[in-house]
Amino acid sequence: MCPILIVGARDVGKTTLIRRLISHTSRPIGGFCTEKRLTDLTGAHSVYLHPAGLPLQARSYTPDNRVGRWDGRTMQAFPAVFDTLGTACLSSIAPETLVVMDELGFLESQAPRFTQAVLDVLDGPAQVIAAVKDRPDVPFLQAVLAHPQAQVFRLTPDNRQELYQQLRSLL
Repeated sequence: MCPILIVGARDVGKTTLIRRLISHTSRPIGGFCTEKRLTDLTGAHSVYLHPAGLPLQARSYTPDNRVGRWDGRTMQAFPAVFDTLGTACLSSIAPETLVVMDELGFLESQAPRFTQAVLDVLDGPAQVIAAVKDRPDVPFLQAVLAHPQAQVFRLTPDNRQELYQQLRSLL
């Protein structure tokens, strides 16, 4: 099946669209999702990675699944978490699984096992739906978007409902 890649500006609703789409499926969910959590009032935050099928109430927020930390000036990446937990989320995917990758960004560029696992899953038999950060300066993201079987969809505030209907018919 062709991977579905959703690209769009920051905060345009890529994650919301994916959540909406997968809420209508009875297929098993695999892959991963990321979540940003504020750590203080200055805007400092951490980004955490979770298995996509893990219920919200079962998610943890510890150094074991923290993939990035923004201190207000710089973003610190933790590529080892991508290479361990992230790779585990993408291993042993059954063909009937809907693989969620929300979101692919620049933090994982220094995680070679994880980036290879992403490309391998895109080549595999399971259907993929992924949010891809719009960063033309990141070679990993450009490799994902250039995948030969991928269908790339650009999400905008004006096409959200239309794109939802179009993608729902593809799942």
